Amino acid sequence: MRPRITLIDRLGLKTAARVGAPFSSVLRRGVAWGLLCGITIVGADRAAAAEKTVTLTPIARANPAGPLLIGSNIHFGLVRTLGYDSASTALHELAQIGAASYRDYLPWQSFSFPPQGPVLVKSQRLMNFMPQTKLRPVLNVGAANSSVPGGVPPISDDALGVFDAYLKKVVEVTRPYDPIYEIWNEWNIDIGTGTRLPRLVGEGPDSDPRSAVNYVRVANSGVRALKSANPHAQVIVGAVGDDIDWKWTRAIVRDGVLNGADGLSVHLYNHCLKPQNRTATELIGRVKRLQQELTQDRGGAITPIYVTEFSWPTSNEPCGVPPLVAGNNFAQFIMQSAAIPWIKGIWVHELKNIGPSPTDRENNFGLYTFTDEPKPAACFVREATDLVRGADHVDIQEPLPDVFVFRARRGARQSVVLWSSGATVKARYALTGLTEASGRRMCDETTPAAGPQGDVGPNPIVYDLDASAPVTIRVLN
Repeated sequence: MRPRITLIDRLGLKTAARVGAPFSSVLRRGVAWGLLCGITIVGADRAAAAEKTVTLTPIARANPAGPLLIGSNIHFGLVRTLGYDSASTALHELAQIGAASYRDYLPWQSFSFPPQGPVLVKSQRLMNFMPQTKLRPVLNVGAANSSVPGGVPPISDDALGVFDAYLKKVVEVTRPYDPIYEIWNEWNIDIGTGTRLPRLVGEGPDSDPRSAVNYVRVANSGVRALKSANPHAQVIVGAVGDDIDWKWTRAIVRDGVLNGADGLSVHLYNHCLKPQNRTATELIGRVKRLQQELTQDRGGAITPIYVTEFSWPTSNEPCGVPPLVAGNNFAQFIMQSAAIPWIKGIWVHELKNIGPSPTDRENNFGLYTFTDEPKPAACFVREATDLVRGADHVDIQEPLPDVFVFRARRGARQSVVLWSSGATVKARYALTGLTEASGRRMCDETTPAAGPQGDVGPNPIVYDLDASAPVTIRVLN
Protein backbone atom coordinates (compact mmCIF):
# COMPACT_ATOMS: atom_id res chain seq x y z
CA MET A 1 0.00 0.00 0.00
CA ARG A 2 1.58 3.30 -0.97
CA PRO A 3 1.04 6.22 1.38
CA ARG A 4 -0.22 9.29 -0.44
CA ILE A 5 -1.35 12.78 0.40
CA THR A 6 -5.12 12.97 0.63
CA LEU A 7 -6.97 15.19 -1.81
CA ILE A 8 -8.34 17.05 1.21
CA ASP A 9 -4.76 17.70 2.31
CA ARG A 10 -3.76 18.84 -1.16
CA LEU A 11 -6.68 21.23 -1.23
CA GLY A 12 -5.26 22.97 1.82
CA LEU A 13 -8.77 23.45 3.20
CA LYS A 14 -9.51 23.82 6.90
CA THR A 15 -11.92 20.93 7.27
CA ALA A 16 -12.23 18.04 9.64
CA ALA A 17 -10.30 15.96 7.14
CA ARG A 18 -7.59 13.72 8.40
CA VAL A 19 -4.18 14.15 6.80
CA GLY A 20 -2.15 11.36 5.24
CA ALA A 21 -4.89 9.03 4.01
CA PRO A 22 -3.74 6.77 1.19
CA PHE A 23 -5.07 7.41 -2.30
CA SER A 24 -3.96 4.10 -3.65
CA SER A 25 -1.87 1.04 -3.06
CA VAL A 26 -0.52 -1.67 -5.22
CA LEU A 27 -0.63 -5.43 -5.39
CA ARG A 28 -1.11 -7.62 -8.42
CA ARG A 29 0.25 -10.17 -10.81
CA GLY A 30 0.73 -10.26 -14.60
CA VAL A 31 -0.36 -12.38 -17.55
CA ALA A 32 0.74 -12.87 -21.14
CA TRP A 33 -0.59 -11.47 -24.38
CA GLY A 34 -2.40 -13.25 -27.19
CA LEU A 35 -2.16 -13.04 -30.95
CA LEU A 36 -3.32 -9.87 -32.64
CA CYS A 37 -4.10 -9.16 -36.30
CA GLY A 38 -1.56 -9.25 -39.06
CA ILE A 39 0.87 -11.63 -37.36
CA THR A 40 1.61 -15.29 -37.81
CA ILE A 41 3.72 -17.40 -35.45
CA VAL A 42 5.63 -20.58 -36.04
CA GLY A 43 7.26 -22.47 -33.18
CA ALA A 44 7.04 -25.05 -30.44
CA ASP A 45 4.50 -25.03 -27.65
CA ARG A 46 4.77 -21.87 -25.50
CA ALA A 47 5.76 -23.67 -22.31
CA ALA A 48 8.67 -25.43 -23.97
CA ALA A 49 9.62 -22.82 -26.57
CA ALA A 50 13.22 -21.79 -26.94
CA GLU A 51 12.71 -20.14 -30.34
CA LYS A 52 9.82 -18.69 -32.29
CA THR A 53 9.44 -16.94 -35.59
CA VAL A 54 7.14 -13.94 -35.97
CA THR A 55 6.08 -12.83 -39.45
CA LEU A 56 4.56 -9.37 -39.79
CA THR A 57 2.59 -9.47 -43.01
CA PRO A 58 1.59 -6.31 -44.89
CA ILE A 59 -1.68 -4.92 -43.59
CA ALA A 60 -4.55 -4.92 -46.05
CA ARG A 61 -7.01 -3.41 -43.57
CA ALA A 62 -6.11 -1.04 -40.80
CA ASN A 63 -6.81 -1.82 -37.16
CA PRO A 64 -10.17 -0.09 -36.52
CA ALA A 65 -9.26 0.89 -32.95
CA GLY A 66 -9.79 4.54 -32.12
CA PRO A 67 -6.91 6.80 -31.10
CA LEU A 68 -5.52 6.44 -27.60
CA LEU A 69 -5.80 9.64 -25.56
CA ILE A 70 -2.48 10.12 -23.76
CA GLY A 71 -1.96 12.69 -21.03
CA SER A 72 -0.66 13.48 -17.58
CA ASN A 73 -1.99 14.48 -14.17
CA ILE A 74 -1.34 18.07 -13.10
CA HIS A 75 -2.38 20.14 -10.06
CA PHE A 76 -3.76 23.57 -10.81
CA GLY A 77 -7.22 22.95 -9.37
CA LEU A 78 -6.06 22.56 -5.77
CA VAL A 79 -5.33 25.20 -3.14
CA ARG A 80 -1.85 23.83 -2.52
CA THR A 81 0.41 24.55 -5.50
CA LEU A 82 2.57 21.40 -5.10
CA GLY A 83 5.15 22.99 -7.39
CA TYR A 84 2.64 23.84 -10.12
CA ASP A 85 3.25 27.56 -9.91
CA SER A 86 3.73 28.28 -13.62
CA ALA A 87 1.14 27.55 -16.29
CA SER A 88 3.64 28.26 -19.07
CA THR A 89 6.13 25.77 -17.64
CA ALA A 90 3.48 23.07 -17.33
CA LEU A 91 2.27 23.70 -20.87
CA HIS A 92 5.83 23.45 -22.16
CA GLU A 93 6.35 20.15 -20.32
CA LEU A 94 3.03 18.76 -21.59
CA ALA A 95 4.11 19.67 -25.12
CA GLN A 96 7.52 18.05 -24.61
CA ILE A 97 5.96 14.70 -23.67
CA GLY A 98 3.48 14.88 -26.56
CA ALA A 99 0.40 14.98 -24.32
CA ALA A 100 -3.02 15.42 -25.86
CA SER A 101 -4.76 15.73 -22.50
CA TYR A 102 -4.28 16.56 -18.84
CA ARG A 103 -6.14 15.51 -15.68
CA ASP A 104 -6.80 17.82 -12.76
CA TYR A 105 -9.27 18.36 -9.91
CA LEU A 106 -12.17 20.79 -9.66
CA PRO A 107 -13.34 19.75 -6.20
CA TRP A 108 -16.62 20.31 -4.40
CA GLN A 109 -14.85 22.40 -1.76
CA SER A 110 -13.98 25.01 -4.40
CA PHE A 111 -17.61 26.18 -4.42
CA SER A 112 -19.77 28.04 -1.94
CA PHE A 113 -23.52 27.58 -1.80
CA PRO A 114 -25.42 30.80 -1.12
CA PRO A 115 -29.21 30.77 -1.59
CA GLN A 116 -28.94 31.96 -5.19
CA GLY A 117 -26.87 28.91 -6.19
CA PRO A 118 -23.29 27.56 -6.30
CA VAL A 119 -20.43 30.01 -6.74
CA LEU A 120 -16.86 29.06 -7.69
CA VAL A 121 -14.61 30.61 -5.04
CA LYS A 122 -11.39 28.58 -5.41
CA SER A 123 -9.47 26.70 -8.18
CA GLN A 124 -8.79 29.97 -9.98
CA ARG A 125 -5.38 28.70 -11.12
CA LEU A 126 -7.12 25.93 -13.04
CA MET A 127 -9.68 28.33 -14.49
CA ASN A 128 -6.78 30.48 -15.71
CA PHE A 129 -4.95 27.45 -17.08
CA MET A 130 -7.70 25.89 -19.19
CA PRO A 131 -8.13 28.77 -21.69
CA GLN A 132 -4.40 28.67 -22.46
CA THR A 133 -4.42 25.26 -24.14
CA LYS A 134 -6.41 23.15 -26.58
CA LEU A 135 -5.42 19.96 -24.75
CA ARG A 136 -8.50 18.08 -23.55
CA PRO A 137 -9.00 18.17 -19.79
CA VAL A 138 -10.14 15.34 -17.57
CA LEU A 139 -11.72 16.99 -14.56
CA ASN A 140 -12.04 14.87 -11.45
CA VAL A 141 -15.07 16.11 -9.54
CA GLY A 142 -16.14 15.32 -6.00
CA ALA A 143 -14.17 14.99 -2.73
CA ALA A 144 -15.76 15.00 0.71
CA ASN A 145 -17.15 18.35 1.78
CA SER A 146 -17.56 18.75 5.53
CA SER A 147 -19.09 22.21 5.11
CA VAL A 148 -22.18 20.60 3.56
CA PRO A 149 -24.39 18.65 5.99
CA GLY A 150 -24.08 15.00 5.05
CA GLY A 151 -21.32 15.75 2.54
CA VAL A 152 -18.85 13.19 3.91
CA PRO A 153 -19.74 11.47 1.62
CA PRO A 154 -22.95 12.81 0.02
CA ILE A 155 -25.15 9.74 0.45
CA SER A 156 -28.29 11.42 1.82
CA ASP A 157 -30.91 12.97 -0.45
CA ASP A 158 -30.21 16.47 0.84
CA ALA A 159 -26.43 16.16 0.37
CA LEU A 160 -26.89 14.67 -3.08
CA GLY A 161 -28.99 17.69 -4.03
CA VAL A 162 -26.12 20.02 -3.14
CA PHE A 163 -23.63 17.72 -4.86
CA ASP A 164 -25.68 17.67 -8.06
CA ALA A 165 -26.02 21.47 -8.01
CA TYR A 166 -22.22 21.71 -7.75
CA LEU A 167 -21.77 19.39 -10.73
CA LYS A 168 -24.17 21.40 -12.88
CA LYS A 169 -22.21 24.53 -12.02
CA VAL A 170 -18.97 22.72 -12.96
CA VAL A 171 -20.41 22.06 -16.41
CA GLU A 172 -21.46 25.69 -16.74
CA VAL A 173 -17.99 27.08 -16.01
CA THR A 174 -15.99 24.47 -17.95
CA ARG A 175 -18.16 23.65 -20.98
CA PRO A 176 -16.02 25.68 -23.44
CA TYR A 177 -13.08 23.31 -22.83
CA ASP A 178 -14.96 20.04 -23.60
CA PRO A 179 -13.78 18.15 -20.53
CA ILE A 180 -14.16 14.51 -19.68
CA TYR A 181 -15.73 14.47 -16.21
CA GLU A 182 -14.62 11.79 -13.72
CA ILE A 183 -16.75 11.28 -10.61
CA TRP A 184 -14.81 11.16 -7.32
CA ASN A 185 -11.32 9.79 -6.74
CA GLU A 186 -10.56 6.35 -5.25
CA TRP A 187 -13.81 6.14 -3.28
CA ASN A 188 -12.98 2.53 -2.40
CA ILE A 189 -9.76 3.57 -0.63
CA ASP A 190 -10.73 6.48 1.55
CA ILE A 191 -13.52 9.04 1.95
CA GLY A 192 -10.98 11.60 3.18
CA THR A 193 -12.22 12.56 6.63
CA GLY A 194 -12.63 11.09 10.08
CA THR A 195 -10.92 8.11 11.65
CA ARG A 196 -9.01 5.93 9.25
CA LEU A 197 -10.97 2.78 8.55
CA PRO A 198 -9.46 -0.69 8.01
CA ARG A 199 -8.75 -1.64 4.44
CA LEU A 200 -11.94 -2.34 2.52
CA VAL A 201 -12.08 -5.90 1.20
CA GLY A 202 -14.48 -6.59 -1.64
CA GLU A 203 -17.59 -4.49 -2.14
CA GLY A 204 -17.94 -3.65 1.56
CA PRO A 205 -21.03 -3.57 3.77
CA ASP A 206 -23.71 -0.95 3.17
CA SER A 207 -22.78 0.61 6.52
CA ASP A 208 -19.28 1.44 5.27
CA PRO A 209 -19.33 4.78 3.39
CA ARG A 210 -16.74 3.39 0.98
CA SER A 211 -18.96 0.49 -0.07
CA ALA A 212 -19.82 -0.21 -3.67
CA VAL A 213 -23.52 0.45 -3.18
CA ASN A 214 -22.85 3.92 -1.75
CA TYR A 215 -20.56 4.88 -4.62
CA VAL A 216 -23.09 3.72 -7.19
CA ARG A 217 -25.77 5.94 -5.66
CA VAL A 218 -23.51 9.00 -5.82
CA ALA A 219 -22.10 8.19 -9.28
CA ASN A 220 -25.54 7.59 -10.82
CA SER A 221 -26.80 10.89 -9.43
CA GLY A 222 -23.67 12.64 -10.65
CA VAL A 223 -23.95 11.25 -14.16
CA ARG A 224 -27.56 12.43 -14.38
CA ALA A 225 -26.62 15.89 -13.12
CA LEU A 226 -23.71 16.31 -15.54
CA LYS A 227 -25.67 15.02 -18.53
CA SER A 228 -28.69 17.19 -17.67
CA ALA A 229 -26.42 20.24 -17.81
CA ASN A 230 -24.82 19.04 -21.06
CA PRO A 231 -26.30 15.98 -22.80
CA HIS A 232 -23.12 15.66 -24.86
CA ALA A 233 -20.77 15.66 -21.87
CA GLN A 234 -18.45 12.67 -21.59
CA VAL A 235 -18.59 11.20 -18.08
CA ILE A 236 -16.50 8.37 -16.65
CA VAL A 237 -16.97 6.71 -13.29
CA GLY A 238 -14.88 4.61 -10.91
CA ALA A 239 -11.45 6.20 -10.47
CA VAL A 240 -10.82 2.91 -8.68
CA GLY A 241 -7.86 2.65 -6.34
CA ASP A 242 -6.14 -0.60 -5.43
CA ASP A 243 -8.83 -3.29 -5.55
CA ILE A 244 -7.73 -6.86 -4.87
CA ASP A 245 -9.15 -9.17 -7.55
CA TRP A 246 -11.32 -6.27 -8.77
CA LYS A 247 -14.14 -7.28 -6.39
CA TRP A 248 -15.24 -3.72 -5.57
CA THR A 249 -15.03 -2.72 -9.22
CA ARG A 250 -17.12 -5.67 -10.37
CA ALA A 251 -19.69 -4.87 -7.67
CA ILE A 252 -20.17 -1.26 -8.76
CA VAL A 253 -20.58 -2.39 -12.38
CA ARG A 254 -23.02 -5.11 -11.31
CA ASP A 255 -25.03 -2.53 -9.37
CA GLY A 256 -25.32 -0.21 -12.38
CA VAL A 257 -22.55 2.35 -12.05
CA LEU A 258 -22.17 2.48 -15.84
CA ASN A 259 -25.82 3.49 -16.39
CA GLY A 260 -25.56 6.62 -18.53
CA ALA A 261 -21.77 6.79 -18.17
CA ASP A 262 -19.25 6.65 -21.00
CA GLY A 263 -16.66 4.40 -19.40
CA LEU A 264 -14.89 3.12 -16.31
CA SER A 265 -11.69 4.63 -14.92
CA VAL A 266 -9.07 2.78 -12.88
CA HIS A 267 -5.68 3.47 -11.30
CA LEU A 268 -2.77 1.09 -11.77
CA TYR A 269 0.41 0.88 -9.67
CA ASN A 270 2.86 -1.91 -8.84
CA HIS A 271 5.98 -0.20 -7.51
CA CYS A 272 5.84 -2.02 -4.17
CA LEU A 273 5.77 -5.49 -5.69
CA LYS A 274 8.96 -7.52 -6.00
CA PRO A 275 11.32 -5.63 -8.34
CA GLN A 276 10.93 -8.17 -11.16
CA ASN A 277 7.16 -7.55 -11.12
CA ARG A 278 7.27 -3.76 -11.25
CA THR A 279 6.59 -3.82 -14.98
CA ALA A 280 4.22 -2.45 -17.58
CA THR A 281 3.29 -6.03 -18.45
CA GLU A 282 1.99 -6.64 -14.93
CA LEU A 283 -0.27 -3.60 -15.13
CA ILE A 284 -1.57 -4.55 -18.56
CA GLY A 285 -2.22 -8.09 -17.40
CA ARG A 286 -4.23 -6.81 -14.48
CA VAL A 287 -6.46 -4.52 -16.52
CA LYS A 288 -6.96 -7.26 -19.10
CA ARG A 289 -8.19 -9.56 -16.36
CA LEU A 290 -10.63 -6.85 -15.29
CA GLN A 291 -11.98 -6.58 -18.82
CA GLN A 292 -12.34 -10.33 -19.08
CA GLU A 293 -14.28 -10.49 -15.82
CA LEU A 294 -16.51 -7.54 -16.72
CA THR A 295 -17.22 -9.02 -20.13
CA GLN A 296 -18.44 -12.18 -18.44
CA ASP A 297 -20.46 -10.19 -15.90
CA ARG A 298 -22.05 -8.01 -18.60
CA GLY A 299 -23.10 -10.76 -20.98
CA GLY A 300 -20.33 -10.17 -23.50
CA ALA A 301 -20.40 -6.35 -23.54
CA ILE A 302 -16.99 -4.67 -23.74
CA THR A 303 -16.36 -1.92 -21.18
CA PRO A 304 -14.44 1.21 -22.26
CA ILE A 305 -11.63 1.66 -19.72
CA TYR A 306 -9.67 4.81 -18.93
CA VAL A 307 -6.45 4.46 -16.91
CA THR A 308 -6.45 7.86 -15.25
CA GLU A 309 -3.40 7.15 -13.09
CA PHE A 310 -0.35 4.95 -13.66
CA SER A 311 3.26 5.55 -12.75
CA TRP A 312 6.46 4.41 -11.09
CA PRO A 313 8.11 6.64 -8.44
CA THR A 314 11.83 7.29 -8.64
CA SER A 315 12.19 7.83 -4.89
CA ASN A 316 15.23 6.58 -3.01
CA GLU A 317 13.38 4.10 -0.78
CA PRO A 318 12.31 0.42 -0.99
CA CYS A 319 9.43 1.00 -3.42
CA GLY A 320 11.35 3.41 -5.62
CA VAL A 321 12.19 2.46 -9.21
CA PRO A 322 15.42 3.49 -10.99
CA PRO A 323 14.75 6.33 -13.45
CA LEU A 324 15.71 4.31 -16.54
CA VAL A 325 13.54 1.40 -15.44
CA ALA A 326 10.63 3.79 -14.98
CA GLY A 327 11.26 5.25 -18.43
CA ASN A 328 11.27 1.83 -20.10
CA ASN A 329 8.06 0.95 -18.25
CA PHE A 330 6.28 4.08 -19.45
CA ALA A 331 7.20 3.43 -23.09
CA GLN A 332 6.13 -0.21 -22.85
CA PHE A 333 2.82 0.66 -21.20
CA ILE A 334 1.96 3.22 -23.87
CA MET A 335 2.68 0.83 -26.74
CA GLN A 336 0.82 -2.07 -25.14
CA SER A 337 -2.18 0.15 -24.37
CA ALA A 338 -2.29 1.45 -27.93
CA ALA A 339 -2.87 -2.09 -29.21
CA ILE A 340 -5.92 -2.63 -26.96
CA PRO A 341 -8.98 -0.93 -28.49
CA TRP A 342 -11.02 -0.80 -25.27
CA ILE A 343 -8.33 1.19 -23.44
CA LYS A 344 -9.49 4.66 -24.42
CA GLY A 345 -7.02 6.82 -22.55
CA ILE A 346 -4.05 6.75 -20.18
CA TRP A 347 -2.74 9.49 -17.88
CA VAL A 348 0.70 9.42 -16.27
CA HIS A 349 0.71 10.28 -12.59
CA GLU A 350 2.14 12.84 -12.82
CA LEU A 351 3.79 15.61 -14.84
CA LYS A 352 6.30 16.75 -12.21
CA ASN A 353 7.42 15.90 -8.70
CA ILE A 354 5.30 17.61 -6.05
CA GLY A 355 8.12 18.07 -3.55
CA PRO A 356 11.93 18.15 -3.31
CA SER A 357 12.54 15.17 -1.02
CA PRO A 358 14.42 12.33 -2.78
CA THR A 359 13.14 9.77 -0.25
CA ASP A 360 9.46 10.75 0.00
CA ARG A 361 7.63 8.43 -2.38
CA GLU A 362 4.72 10.78 -3.01
CA ASN A 363 7.15 13.51 -4.02
CA ASN A 364 8.72 11.47 -6.80
CA PHE A 365 6.09 10.27 -9.30
CA GLY A 366 6.76 13.05 -11.82
CA LEU A 367 8.18 12.88 -15.32
CA TYR A 368 10.01 16.07 -14.34
CA THR A 369 11.75 16.92 -11.10
CA PHE A 370 10.40 19.45 -8.61
CA THR A 371 12.68 22.01 -10.29
CA ASP A 372 11.33 21.08 -13.74
CA GLU A 373 14.30 19.10 -15.02
CA PRO A 374 13.27 16.18 -17.25
CA LYS A 375 13.79 12.67 -15.94
CA PRO A 376 14.55 9.92 -18.49
CA ALA A 377 10.84 9.02 -18.44
CA ALA A 378 9.93 12.29 -20.16
CA CYS A 379 11.82 11.18 -23.27
CA PHE A 380 10.37 7.66 -23.20
CA VAL A 381 6.81 8.96 -22.93
CA ARG A 382 7.39 11.32 -25.86
CA GLU A 383 9.01 8.70 -28.10
CA ALA A 384 6.37 6.06 -27.42
CA THR A 385 3.59 8.60 -27.89
CA ASP A 386 5.10 9.69 -31.22
CA LEU A 387 5.14 6.07 -32.38
CA VAL A 388 1.44 5.49 -31.75
CA ARG A 389 0.08 8.94 -32.59
CA GLY A 390 -1.12 9.05 -36.16
CA ALA A 391 -0.53 5.34 -36.77
CA ASP A 392 -3.18 3.82 -39.03
CA HIS A 393 -2.53 0.35 -37.61
CA VAL A 394 -0.95 -1.05 -34.47
CA ASP A 395 -0.51 -4.62 -33.28
CA ILE A 396 1.56 -6.48 -30.74
CA GLN A 397 2.69 -10.03 -30.08
CA GLU A 398 4.48 -11.87 -27.29
CA PRO A 399 6.37 -14.67 -29.09
CA LEU A 400 8.15 -15.78 -25.91
CA PRO A 401 7.10 -15.04 -22.33
CA ASP A 402 7.71 -11.34 -21.57
CA VAL A 403 9.28 -10.66 -24.98
CA PHE A 404 7.28 -8.36 -27.27
CA VAL A 405 7.13 -7.35 -30.92
CA PHE A 406 5.12 -4.19 -31.57
CA ARG A 407 4.24 -2.66 -34.93
CA ALA A 408 2.89 0.80 -35.72
CA ARG A 409 2.19 1.50 -39.39
CA ARG A 410 1.97 4.99 -40.77
CA GLY A 411 1.25 4.91 -44.48
CA ALA A 412 4.12 3.35 -46.42
CA ARG A 413 6.38 3.02 -43.38
CA GLN A 414 6.15 1.00 -40.20
CA SER A 415 7.96 1.06 -36.88
CA VAL A 416 8.80 -2.37 -35.50
CA VAL A 417 9.76 -2.33 -31.82
CA LEU A 418 11.17 -5.15 -29.69
CA TRP A 419 11.59 -5.30 -25.91
CA SER A 420 11.40 -7.53 -22.86
CA SER A 421 9.43 -6.77 -19.72
CA GLY A 422 12.49 -6.42 -17.51
CA ALA A 423 16.19 -6.96 -17.07
CA THR A 424 15.71 -10.52 -15.81
CA VAL A 425 14.22 -11.62 -19.16
CA LYS A 426 16.98 -12.75 -21.55
CA ALA A 427 16.40 -13.23 -25.29
CA ARG A 428 17.93 -12.63 -28.69
CA TYR A 429 16.40 -11.73 -32.04
CA ALA A 430 17.25 -11.64 -35.73
CA LEU A 431 15.46 -9.89 -38.60
CA THR A 432 15.60 -12.42 -41.42
CA GLY A 433 16.74 -11.17 -44.82
CA LEU A 434 17.13 -7.54 -43.74
CA THR A 435 20.91 -7.33 -43.68
CA GLU A 436 20.91 -3.54 -43.91
CA ALA A 437 18.35 -2.98 -41.17
CA SER A 438 19.45 -0.53 -38.51
CA GLY A 439 17.63 -0.08 -35.21
CA ARG A 440 18.00 2.45 -32.45
CA ARG A 441 17.49 2.06 -28.73
CA MET A 442 14.78 4.38 -27.52
CA CYS A 443 16.11 7.50 -25.79
CA ASP A 444 19.69 6.23 -25.94
CA GLU A 445 22.04 8.39 -27.99
CA THR A 446 25.23 6.75 -26.72
CA THR A 447 24.74 3.09 -27.74
CA PRO A 448 25.65 2.37 -31.39
CA ALA A 449 22.80 1.57 -33.75
CA ALA A 450 21.60 -2.03 -33.66
CA GLY A 451 22.01 -4.18 -36.76
CA PRO A 452 19.48 -6.78 -37.89
CA GLN A 453 20.13 -8.91 -34.82
CA GLY A 454 20.95 -8.49 -31.16
CA ASP A 455 19.80 -8.85 -27.57
CA VAL A 456 16.29 -8.02 -26.44
CA GLY A 457 16.10 -6.01 -23.23
CA PRO A 458 13.72 -3.64 -21.46
CA ASN A 459 14.97 -0.67 -23.48
CA PRO A 460 12.83 -0.84 -26.66
CA ILE A 461 14.69 -1.24 -29.97
CA VAL A 462 13.01 0.62 -32.84
CA TYR A 463 13.32 -0.23 -36.54
CA ASP A 464 11.89 1.95 -39.31
CA LEU A 465 10.93 -0.36 -42.19
CA ASP A 466 9.00 -0.54 -45.44
CA ALA A 467 5.38 -1.43 -44.66
CA SER A 468 4.73 -3.11 -48.00
CA ALA A 469 7.02 -6.10 -47.41
CA PRO A 470 6.68 -8.85 -44.81
CA VAL A 471 9.07 -8.79 -41.86
CA THR A 472 10.24 -12.04 -40.33
CA ILE A 473 11.83 -12.03 -36.87
CA ARG A 474 13.41 -14.99 -35.09
CA VAL A 475 13.23 -14.71 -31.30
CA LEU A 476 15.07 -17.12 -29.04
CA ASN A 477 15.98 -17.38 -25.39
